[in-house]
Amino acid sequence: MPDACADLLYSSIILPMIPLCFYPVKEYVKSRVSVLVLKIIMALLLVGGCVTLMGMIHSLGKVTDFIIYPAGIYFFYLYNREVSLSFSKKLFAFFSACLVGGFSKLYATMFDYTLHPSGNALAFSLEALGVQILFLAAADVFLYLPLTRYIGWMITNFHEEEIWKRVWCFPALFLASTYFMYPRIYRNMYVGYVRQLYPFVLLFFTFFVLLIYFLFYIVARSFVERQKTEIANQMLSMQGAQYQQLLRTVEENRRIRHDFRHQLIVISELVGQKEYDRLEEYVGRYMDDVQTEVKLYSYSAALNALISYYESICDRRGIRTEFTVTLSKKLWVSDQDFCVLLGNLLENAIDGTRNVQEAYITLKIWQMASSNLLAVKITNPFQGELKREGRHYRSSKREGFGQGLESVEMIVRKYEGMMEVLTDRQVFTVKILLQIPLAKTEERV
Repeated sequence: MPDACADLLYSSIILPMIPLCFYPVKEYVKSRVSVLVLKIIMALLLVGGCVTLMGMIHSLGKVTDFIIYPAGIYFFYLYNREVSLSFSKKLFAFFSACLVGGFSKLYATMFDYTLHPSGNALAFSLEALGVQILFLAAADVFLYLPLTRYIGWMITNFHEEEIWKRVWCFPALFLASTYFMYPRIYRNMYVGYVRQLYPFVLLFFTFFVLLIYFLFYIVARSFVERQKTEIANQMLSMQGAQYQQLLRTVEENRRIRHDFRHQLIVISELVGQKEYDRLEEYVGRYMDDVQTEVKLYSYSAALNALISYYESICDRRGIRTEFTVTLSKKLWVSDQDFCVLLGNLLENAIDGTRNVQEAYITLKIWQMASSNLLAVKITNPFQGELKREGRHYRSSKREGFGQGLESVEMIVRKYEGMMEVLTDRQVFTVKILLQIPLAKTEERV
């Protein structure tokens, strides 16, 4: 029984390693914190029972080294079920946490052979166990920021799955290296200069591992930033072209309405000749040509054309609209940027109302009183479940992430604004605040 209790005590090193597994993936944990803690306790009780049973049945000394591998597989099975990420990313995060545990064993073993020169790895002392637990507890504190900010950032933003399928091997190989690096027979450390060189080798190995992680972060960061820049330029260029095409269409419709008096002459002539079939055909063609009636929402002709265009689409699809624009002054903002932003929001809202029986879209644009803040709020109902990974939503029309909100977010960042996305009771809401300077001269009003 004392051996079983000792084995249970030595297995307690698992406890401080658990937070290290969840720091980088905390945004992707499926269960609430209270439920997650309960699941962890149940898993620990099961593993603790196995360790105690093995310690009572077998006179193997400490059985921690023998049960660590099946326990690790069991914990990863539970971890895999609990975290909503790709398998490769979960392997990377899990092995990274285990790697910290491997380093704790190396440093604790260095303390143990210094304190007990005639001992061995199977006789791992309680003092060394205390050092290992303190090492892991310190790692829980000092590694929280690096794991959440940097490793967590890579997991959230770096989506090259082919690279993740290879990168997880590095912490796994480093972990295997720690197993072969710690000495089994302590008296071998006192041969020649082994004892003096071992701390330097261990420090160098620690620095090398940290360097590999740092380089991976730098490469991933550069790749993501370059990819974002390329996508942003491509998307804004494409959407700018669409915006120009929209304006050309609206201008053409305005020209058609301007020429309406000429159409009246033709219609009057057909009525006078009682050519009713030709009259019906002529009027039908004309109605197809005149698609959008431009309403006056603000000082901006482009903004008026854009909102009128999407309002006409909503009318044809039976979507109830409530568009309110309150701009007291001309704002120093690019028409193209603002129209791309609103166009993406309205496109997403119209697409989100598919299969909704009582579909509606509300859009409010207003200028904060006595400030340079411009507020935008758009709301629409939706059906089904939105697929979310971190702050990003997956597209419902194709594989990957939706590009509409990505474009909106890029424009929000350009104007140093804020954006909030809410999903509550099957209602999708986007709130935006833009910092836009007022026009400096009356020429722009």
